[in-house]
Amino acid sequence: MQSEELATDSNNPTVWIKMQSIAVTVVAIMLSLGQWNDTKDAIETVYESVVTNFTHQVEYEQLSQLKVGQTYEYVQSFMGVPVASKPSRLQPGIHYYYYGTDKYLLSVIVEGERVSGYSITALTDDFAMAIPYTDMVLTESPLSEYSPEYENYLTDFGNINYYAEVNTLGRSALFYNLLLATVDYGEMLPGVKEKIQSLNYQLNLGEDVMENDMEIIRQSQPNMFALSETSPEIMIESMLTRYEFVAFFK
Repeated sequence: MQSEELATDSNNPTVWIKMQSIAVTVVAIMLSLGQWNDTKDAIETVYESVVTNFTHQVEYEQLSQLKVGQTYEYVQSFMGVPVASKPSRLQPGIHYYYYGTDKYLLSVIVEGERVSGYSITALTDDFAMAIPYTDMVLTESPLSEYSPEYENYLTDFGNINYYAEVNTLGRSALFYNLLLATVDYGEMLPGVKEKIQSLNYQLNLGEDVMENDMEIIRQSQPNMFALSETSPEIMIESMLTRYEFVAFFK
């Protein structure tokens, strides 16, 4: 998916003509000053800027370095300093750290100095980050494609509107919990927000939830995944409320 996107963009002559024009200008200026090392750095900076503006390749490669079990110090070596943090109210010793761009929101779950989980939320419709241990990517495949049944789901309609399904992965994935969710940090597909609100209303009244009630929600494409060795409740708690999201990243 990622390589195809990059290939598609690289075939756009307007993009690459602009990049080449800028690069040639930089090279000419720097060579005239006899600064070849600075020239190489400038070319790399221009190239990365163009790739970042017209594709998501740089972000995909950076985020793919994240692994459960890494030290948080190591994560900071390639992600930098977080924008915000908050402690867990459910489990002492756990902290959540947040990074964000206009493309994605990253939450890192840290216990002590160790990464025990993380989540990535796509903030644009075309941010198709690969979901670990699956053949799916965010914002493209419906929830029902990953699992035909919804045995373990969590939902809320209030501080943040979301519907999430949790699956325990197998031995090859160290039995991590994988959470897939549709989260409302902006827009949801038509009808999904209303269905989530209706679902929460039914659950609050103690009513039985029928398969037909879940159909529209489960046909929506998840825009968030979380991978963690912690409980689903901790994974959900790491999500920013809408007000926190706006305060930190808007």
